[in-house]
Amino acid sequence: MGKKTLIFTATYNEGENIVPLCTAILGLDPGYEMLVVDDNSPDGTGRRLDELATTHSRLKVIHRPGKMGLGSAHELAMAYAEQQHYAALVTMDADFSHDPNDIPRLLKALEGVDFVTGSRYMKGGSCNYTGYRRVISIWANWWARRLLGIPLHEMTTSFRAFDVEFLRRVDLGKIKSNGYSFFMEIVFRLSRVGARMAEVPICFADRRAGASKIPPFEIFNGLRHLLYLTSLRLTWRKN
Repeated sequence: MGKKTLIFTATYNEGENIVPLCTAILGLDPGYEMLVVDDNSPDGTGRRLDELATTHSRLKVIHRPGKMGLGSAHELAMAYAEQQHYAALVTMDADFSHDPNDIPRLLKALEGVDFVTGSRYMKGGSCNYTGYRRVISIWANWWARRLLGIPLHEMTTSFRAFDVEFLRRVDLGKIKSNGYSFFMEIVFRLSRVGARMAEVPICFADRRAGASKIPPFEIFNGLRHLLYLTSLRLTWRKN
């Protein structure tokens, strides 16, 4: 891949995680630059990021006025990567559930394809979710794989690498989801424009600190959006 690589994460009340995460990522490779979008976190995450950015020129922070949706933050990052002419974009969670040390593996796998996802559910991957969260996650990916006809074991994680030039083929303005369903939809729309896809196994750990931001109703939104994407697949005319 080209040398200009952007690593992105979105934050809301990640004050305990964000400084060590950014420090770890920026320390991996001098060619990595980082973008963080913060939705006016009440716990001071944005302030910590601004302080860190004064000593790390490769860190860019965008502040939004409030919670505007995780999907919209990722859409912003994709548009930013295109506008700033990055060669590769890596997206991930801000809570250490995704290991920064796996970033080079995703980028290596991106050589020769257009999109790579970290996979908890392929051979070699793992997930430390327990109880209903694990069951829902496994079944959501199983159904998405079959209903959307995409041969990936993982379509709901945010830990991904994109070839930015190929990403330009996706009309981001047509994406309907603003929440966690965004992750399924972007994979679906990439598949519709012929993206070559790969996955690499990852070990998904529960967050290091803080509380989960996934609201219970998001499960139902995900199901509803999967049905929408399924109908779109059946009637696809570059919608």
